[in-house]
Amino acid sequence: MKIFCILLAATLAASAAPSDPGKAAVDFFEKVRHKKLNLEPGGDTALSPQTQGEKKRQIAKRLERMASDLGSDPLEIGPVKLDEDFAGVIIRKVGGFDPGRLQVFAVAMVKRGADWIAAPVPASFENSGAGYGQPLRDRLETLETWMLREQVKDLEELREQSKEQMRRKIEASLTASELRGADARHAAELFLTACAKSDLPSVLGLLGGLADKLPDDWPARLKAADRALGGGITDGPWRLLKAPEVARIIASHGGDKGRGDVSLLCLDPGMGDTTSPRIRSVNLDLTKSPDGLWRINLPAEFLREPDSHQDSSDNDEGGFDPDLTDSFAIDWSAAHPPTFYPDAAAARNAWLLAVRAKNPEALLAMSKLRGPSGYATRAALQVARAWRSVGDPSNAHQVLPLSFQADESSAVALIQFFSPRDPDRWDGRPVYFEKSAAGWYWSPEPTAAISDKFEPWLGTEARLWPDKWQHELLRDCPKITSFDNLQAPPEEAARKCVGKWLAAIAIGDVAGALQYTAFLGEENSGTTALKNLGYEIGESRR
Repeated sequence: MKIFCILLAATLAASAAPSDPGKAAVDFFEKVRHKKLNLEPGGDTALSPQTQGEKKRQIAKRLERMASDLGSDPLEIGPVKLDEDFAGVIIRKVGGFDPGRLQVFAVAMVKRGADWIAAPVPASFENSGAGYGQPLRDRLETLETWMLREQVKDLEELREQSKEQMRRKIEASLTASELRGADARHAAELFLTACAKSDLPSVLGLLGGLADKLPDDWPARLKAADRALGGGITDGPWRLLKAPEVARIIASHGGDKGRGDVSLLCLDPGMGDTTSPRIRSVNLDLTKSPDGLWRINLPAEFLREPDSHQDSSDNDEGGFDPDLTDSFAIDWSAAHPPTFYPDAAAARNAWLLAVRAKNPEALLAMSKLRGPSGYATRAALQVARAWRSVGDPSNAHQVLPLSFQADESSAVALIQFFSPRDPDRWDGRPVYFEKSAAGWYWSPEPTAAISDKFEPWLGTEARLWPDKWQHELLRDCPKITSFDNLQAPPEEAARKCVGKWLAAIAIGDVAGALQYTAFLGEENSGTTALKNLGYEIGESRR
């Protein structure tokens, strides 16, 4: 069928026609999709000027429903049937792997002068002012009948071809030989990597899409994965496998040659209105298909529709189970050797970089996670809170180092967490570091001896900085004290400056926005500038 379409397109191009009905049909659907269609006579359709108002309203509603059906998937030109100045065109919506998302549309096209233009009613020449003579009506009826039959036929063929097309797309990312050569743990690792990258073809391959015989519940597997990795799900169990803020570790695995089970532990800081920080567990069952390919069998809650998720952990009162937390700390530390730094200042700078980069794994790598009973729970909670403070898109903070104190074995940094939501709020927090035989690292849960040692110094600093931290944040911003000598920049430079400022605002990058911000040298002007910046960031996020 695709070869036919290519040959047809080549034939149409060779005929030197100024306009192509297939391309014109796609342009029409794009305007419908983006709700930019001019439905007035002489606009984007062949609507007859004699069309009554009620009929125009009916056509408009029908096109609105079609816009919803089109969604955002790509469109492809299918078969085209020409009859002098009239044509029927089949357009396919082909995005995604789920055959249920495949759709075929038919549109009648009318040639006006050198250009092809769509009739206002899909698959019909109705209300296009085509004429009323019987011979012409017979020709148009033949085209309409062809469109309706071809629409059904083409959809059936597309669905038949979808399995083979899916297999080719999967094999471009994951091969059958790779699955045969893996053990259960490696297959689970491949699955986790693919989920984290939203690599849908690989995920489908690991869910059974490469097997000669697809799993019995394959439609549910395909639909759930397509929905989750296509961006449709932001909470529920799939978050644990794909969200960048979740740290995952394989805690245990077992099985034999044909079966396997893998247990995951996930440090989930929670985001926005989802959950509070917690350690979550996910158990994956793996089996081999008759042709020897590993297959991930997801828990039932992963296959449910979004509105039917019964994720009981979302309603948990407590955030951390001590046994799960201790297991996570032990397994994470074993799999990820900790990172140490030559001095306290280097550890403080590394912490700032990890937080600003919103990198939870870097924070974990430089953290002390092992300690006495209950320590791991408190330490993991602090790691999750630190990440949540800067990573939560609903209220991303900017960390601002204020002061630093260190001795031979420990150190503390006073950090202001600037929130665009509360831009004039003082939120200074201590961040502690310790020295081991291997070097310096972050201590998310310091001992009482360390916190007591620095308490007097922190008390003094906490009294000094509430009235000073805004000056520190605005230190590199130009202060305008006079307008006498100001000159307008060239237009290109002005556009570049505003563009970079808007880009920083859009992602909540306070430091980036401040690079392109000036404020007046009047009393409270700095506070006003930060408030306005906070309003801009908050509005952009809404």
